[in-house]
Amino acid sequence: MYRLLLFCLLAMAVTSGFCKSNEKQIVEKTPWGKEVFTIPQFKNNDYVITDFGAKPEAEYNNQKHIQSAIDQCNKAGGGKVIVPAGTWLTGFLDMKSNVNLHLKAGATLLFSNKIEDYMVPTFTRWEGFECMNYHPLIYARNCQNIAISGKGKINGNGSAWWFMKKKQHMTLPTLYQQILDGVTPEKRNLLAYEHQSMLRPALIQFVGCKNILLKDFEVTSGPMWTVHMVYGENVIAQNIRVVTKGANNDGIIPDSCNKVLIDNCYFSTGDDCIVIKSGLNEDGWRVGKPSQHIVIKNCNTNHGHGGVVIGSEMSGGVNHVYAHDCNFSNTDRGLRIKSRIGRGGVIENLWFENITMNNIKNEAIKLNMHYGASSITPKSDKKPVFRNFYFKNIYSENSKHALHAKGISDQLIANMSFENMQLSSKYGMTIINAEKFNFKNISLKTKEEVSVKVEQSKDINFRKIKAEGAGKEGKVVLKGDNQKVKFKPQLKNISHEN
Repeated sequence: MYRLLLFCLLAMAVTSGFCKSNEKQIVEKTPWGKEVFTIPQFKNNDYVITDFGAKPEAEYNNQKHIQSAIDQCNKAGGGKVIVPAGTWLTGFLDMKSNVNLHLKAGATLLFSNKIEDYMVPTFTRWEGFECMNYHPLIYARNCQNIAISGKGKINGNGSAWWFMKKKQHMTLPTLYQQILDGVTPEKRNLLAYEHQSMLRPALIQFVGCKNILLKDFEVTSGPMWTVHMVYGENVIAQNIRVVTKGANNDGIIPDSCNKVLIDNCYFSTGDDCIVIKSGLNEDGWRVGKPSQHIVIKNCNTNHGHGGVVIGSEMSGGVNHVYAHDCNFSNTDRGLRIKSRIGRGGVIENLWFENITMNNIKNEAIKLNMHYGASSITPKSDKKPVFRNFYFKNIYSENSKHALHAKGISDQLIANMSFENMQLSSKYGMTIINAEKFNFKNISLKTKEEVSVKVEQSKDINFRKIKAEGAGKEGKVVLKGDNQKVKFKPQLKNISHEN
């Protein structure tokens, strides 16, 4: 039966996700209409880094040579900066407008692991807080028409930084207090603190850039977040591989971005694979930029904390996300939306369609307003909002939990649609503090007796649900003060608990 459904999903994948492309545009069909992505164009001029003095020698730092090639390319109106085959040690690089950093097959950019090489105060957004901190390994600010491309590799060489994970508490409270005191971002200089900043830089970070192309390369572990796009517009990531192991080595992170396409990318990461963010708490509200109009398609995972994740830094809001025709395997969770009291922000209008998941350690789908882990405890009690999510043609096998949704007692998760789902798990569905959840054509097979548990919720409707628990008809538990929980046709094995 599961194989039949998988065949159907694959067949649908061929016909769904309408896409047109040419050399200048990619047009994607989405539930809210067509999204048009502009492909950056570059002059037919090549700037080979060896012409600027670069040498593929183990101890030779090529930073000034590669940077010189980037600068000259930009001054001449743009083109490709060519990194030939070989391993090229370098310090941080600043991208410039109209430059395509092109890595030839067999080329590796290997970044210095000397922390002092990056101690140049640079405007950044660190887990949702704007500040001046270490220079990211590849960085751009307020640039247009930029790219990283080619079959080569980027090695962030990040293990020297990972010890900082356990020492973030030495830096974050001072930064957060500055935010609460209204200190401007340019004056939040973490490198001017009495002790060394313990907030690691991103590997690739573009801030306030427009028309970005990331294509064909492989990137490996850096200090923390791997491909971090901040305040970006028209971002295209195609055919890239993110293979990381370090703490917080998330894959691709659109952060308060507008118009993002992530297509045919592979992830095996030390944290979430694709994670969408929009700022943290008071600083996220001040900036007030949502992440929106994001298309994720044809992506695969082999390891990570989550396939597609939203939050928990989502205070600027997230809306209009369409993830389809993806396979998320061997992750801790498949689809995860997470937040907590103190974040505020609205997450709405999300679509997940034609998704297959296998060997999920915890929840195949998790919607959670009680996310506990946080780098800093919020000072407010502003509640997040989750509403208008749509799940269709979802296949999951061998997860611990099929679905876990938990809202807040006075801020319910609202208006969720689940259609054509086939889920196999140890535990079934748990729905707490929710309203207007609609399920249609659901096949649920669990190893435990209880297939569905609903608590303190209202307007929960199941149409055509087949539930099997522990080899027999699954048990439904209704706990607490529920209102209008309906099954059509009516299930027999329903119990009520106080």
